[in-house]
Amino acid sequence: MFRQMGPQQQQQQQQQQHQQQQQPNANLHSNSFYGNSTMSNNSQSSSLFSPGPGQPGSTSLGFGSSNPLGAAIGSAFGGFGSSVGNSAGSSGSRRDSLSASCDLYKRSSSSLAAIGQPYYNSLGFSSSPSPIGMPLPSQTSGHSLTPPPSLSSHGSSSSLHLGGLTSGSGRYISAAPGAEAKYRSAANTSSFFSSNSQLFPPSRQRYNRADIMPSGRSRLLEDFRNNRFPNLQLRDLMGHIVEFSQDQHGSRFIQQKLERASPAERQLVFNEILQAAYQLMVDVIGNYVIQKFFEFGSLEQKLALAERIRGHVLSLALQMYGCRVIQKALEFIPPDQQVINEMVRELDGHVLKCVKDQNGNHVVQKCIECVQPQSLQFIIDAFKSQVFALSTHPYGCRVIQRILEHCLPEQTLPILEELHQHTEQLVQDQYGNYVIQHVLEHGRPEDKSKIVAEIRGNVLVLSQHKFASNVVEKCVTHASRTERAMLIDEVCTMNDGPHSALYTMMKDQYANYVVQKMIDVAEPAQRKIVMHKIRPHIATLRKYTYGKHILAKLEKYYMKNGMDLGPMCGPSNGII
Repeated sequence: MFRQMGPQQQQQQQQQQHQQQQQPNANLHSNSFYGNSTMSNNSQSSSLFSPGPGQPGSTSLGFGSSNPLGAAIGSAFGGFGSSVGNSAGSSGSRRDSLSASCDLYKRSSSSLAAIGQPYYNSLGFSSSPSPIGMPLPSQTSGHSLTPPPSLSSHGSSSSLHLGGLTSGSGRYISAAPGAEAKYRSAANTSSFFSSNSQLFPPSRQRYNRADIMPSGRSRLLEDFRNNRFPNLQLRDLMGHIVEFSQDQHGSRFIQQKLERASPAERQLVFNEILQAAYQLMVDVIGNYVIQKFFEFGSLEQKLALAERIRGHVLSLALQMYGCRVIQKALEFIPPDQQVINEMVRELDGHVLKCVKDQNGNHVVQKCIECVQPQSLQFIIDAFKSQVFALSTHPYGCRVIQRILEHCLPEQTLPILEELHQHTEQLVQDQYGNYVIQHVLEHGRPEDKSKIVAEIRGNVLVLSQHKFASNVVEKCVTHASRTERAMLIDEVCTMNDGPHSALYTMMKDQYANYVVQKMIDVAEPAQRKIVMHKIRPHIATLRKYTYGKHILAKLEKYYMKNGMDLGPMCGPSNGII
């Protein structure tokens, strides 16, 4: 059991406590920097803060003032060593141990000054590092050693008297000098990854028109071609749109982006290409970007580009790449727009020149396809007395066919009248035969009958002709039932020397196709007559390459109808 202490004992105990307060470092208590352990006065002093033999106690970091290195370090780190040294007083305790009563935390102007401030200010830091984690004098050992995250609710750092623990902005500063770099002054320092860093500048700063590589391309285009800019967007090309449009890879990139771009992005691109519209229209690569705007641009953008075409329609129509731009404009601008009629009228007086040109003929064809027929009368007038010449022309024959397809009956009538005057020559011409075939496919019944009448009596001869055979085949297909029967009877009843005309046609490299077509389109009764005419010549037909086509056609019909008129093909060993 414990006895109650008397007055004398209590007085002795108070005297002992008073002596301990007079010697704060005699024993390190729980608020020591090193924890709860207690060290005696006999403990060996640290070499970091303890003065060596013969050195005064005020020396910083254990270096004497007579030592140049010690003087320099002592000056650089301010009073750090002195403060720590003075905290021990004249006692013999460890001077690297910091207690709550040490001079470092005494609220005087000298102890609250930033530690090592002269040195760190020379490095460009806004504040010097301070030892973090040491309890303040008002804290107990049970309190957290980490300062609060913000001083916004406590006022400025000066009101809290934290000294070197905070920067001028009230932010807590790490004790590690390396970590101090995070809190440098933005006006005096720069980071590789900061907004003002020049290591990775934005594209507009990094790329400009003056950056020309040895290849002649800009640095931006060169990087793009070498896959150094994988996430490039249309907005990154500002100032380089025209250059990219004239590059094979850049043009393809812009075309793909324009298909899915927003109206604002398209407008950004459009603003640049409009200034160089004609240059791009005649460019081997750039014309595709202009075409893309006619496909996906707004009506205002299409009309603005059409204004750039005006005055240059003829030159563009005769140019290899410009003709494609005009065709796109005619196709995607509404035909009721006045600019379309104005563009087309620029060809007046130059129609035949364009029709006979390898590029211009496509423009004239597109005009006939897309423009209102009433606006094309000048083209019809230009063809007067030129129909035969144009029908036998490699490009003109195409234009004639477009007129027959799209123009008004009163416009096609004079064209057809001239064609009928030259049917015999046209059916045998390498280009004219296509015009006659077109009339048989799309013409009026009376026009078809006129052509069939020209063919009758010449079926055998024309069927053996390389070009005319195509016309005979079309006649058999598109003629009336009566006209078709007359054409088939002509070859079945007519003799060609010792053999019938049908036999001669079956062996011919061109006429055999006419016979096959007759078998396909003939009436059942007439088809049976044709087959019986062919059967006596089966053995002979096997010897001819083109005759085998006829045998294959007959075999198909025999098998389909269940007929058996004898073996149509010889045995596999070739013996008849």
